[in-house]
Amino acid sequence: MINMHLVLGHVVADHSFTNNYKIRSYKGTKLLGHMAWSVFAILAFTFDTLLNNTRGMIVLGSFMAFHIWGDFERVRLNGSGKKRMIDLLELLLLAGAIVANWMVYDRFNQSFLTSEFVYYLMGMSVVSTGVTYLFRNFYPGPEDISDIDGISERLAFFIFLLSGKIGLAYLSLALGFLYRILKLRKYNPTWWMSPLLGILISYFWKITLYR
Repeated sequence: MINMHLVLGHVVADHSFTNNYKIRSYKGTKLLGHMAWSVFAILAFTFDTLLNNTRGMIVLGSFMAFHIWGDFERVRLNGSGKKRMIDLLELLLLAGAIVANWMVYDRFNQSFLTSEFVYYLMGMSVVSTGVTYLFRNFYPGPEDISDIDGISERLAFFIFLLSGKIGLAYLSLALGFLYRILKLRKYNPTWWMSPLLGILISYFWKITLYR
C-alpha cells in the first residue's frame, strides 16, 4: 500500500471539507482563514512524521508555501475570468502534492495513521467531493451546485461496499433514486451519472485496498 498522507492533506485542505468553487472568490480574512485551515489540514496527516527530521521539515515547508501560492493564484485567475486555467492549476497543485509526498513517503511508515486508513480516507474524498468537482466544472449547469444529495448517496455506497454490506450499499442508491423522484421530480442526467461514478470508484477502491 502506497503512503499518501501528504496528498490526502492537500485534498482535505482544498476539496474534502471545502467548496472548491467558493474559495476561488475568497478575499481578505476569508482567504487568510482558508490558508490557515490548509496548513492545519496538511499538518494533521503529517506532523508526527515530518516535523521530527530535517528532510521532512524542508519538504513540508516547501509544499505549504507552494500550496499557499496556489490559493493566491486560484483567486487571481478567477478574478481574471480564466476559469479553465483554474482546472490546470488544481492539477498542478495535485502533482506538486504527489511529488512532495514521494520525496518523504518512507517517513509515513512511522505514522500513527496507517497507509490503509489514509487510502480509505482518500477514497471517501474522491467518491464524494471528487465527483462533485467534475459536475461543478465540466457538466453544463450551475457551477455553484452543492450536490449534497449526490455526495451523501455516493459516500453511503462507498462505506457499505467496503465494509462488505453489499445489500445496504445498493439500498442506499435505491433510496437516493426514490428521493430524486419524490423531491426533485425534474429528470437530470446526473441522476444516473452520480450513482454510476460512485459504483465504479467504490469498486476500484475495494479491489485495490483489499487486493
